[in-house]
Amino acid sequence: RRAGKRQIDGKDFKGIMFKIYLISFFLIVLGCSQKAIDPRIDTFEKVLGAKETKVVNSLVKDFEENLHKIYPEISTEKGYRKYLEEMISPNTTNWDKFKFQTKKTNYDFHKSGLWNEIYVKDNGSLDINQTGKYIQALYAIKDSDPLIKKYIEKRAVAGMMKNEIVVRGILSSNPDFTNYFHKRIVVLEFSF
Repeated sequence: RRAGKRQIDGKDFKGIMFKIYLISFFLIVLGCSQKAIDPRIDTFEKVLGAKETKVVNSLVKDFEENLHKIYPEISTEKGYRKYLEEMISPNTTNWDKFKFQTKKTNYDFHKSGLWNEIYVKDNGSLDINQTGKYIQALYAIKDSDPLIKKYIEKRAVAGMMKNEIVVRGILSSNPDFTNYFHKRIVVLEFSF
């Protein structure tokens, strides 16, 4: 070896390559978001709008934090199902547990205009905004998922429906509560 220069032997080379491989792997994993995996999310969010998407994500966060509070013993996915089942159960008496929005999220929900993209008031009664960005965003991806398609079709025909009808419709459609869209349908369905 010459002074001042260090040669890399086979063992050092393997160690360096392993570190480079490991760092590259983590960068790839960190760089891959759910959006990159599912292009429907990009489509949905573009139609809905950046500001509105941010509020929806806050609503989902509030909803899931509430699930952990009221059902600490079960997973988030099972919590979604239990929440829906208890919402229509004749034995349910504690309706306060279904309230999940923080004051800030509720404020943002209205201030962002998202509430108006989902609902309309017609002569004092609440109805679905059939031409709002939320329905349009779901419509843009409806053919990719049977639950979304069924939900959009029922909304187009019936507008606002009783909780029991909505819940039974969702539960009968084999929801996957790890699914980005299935979660958002449930959360926005009960965000007034």
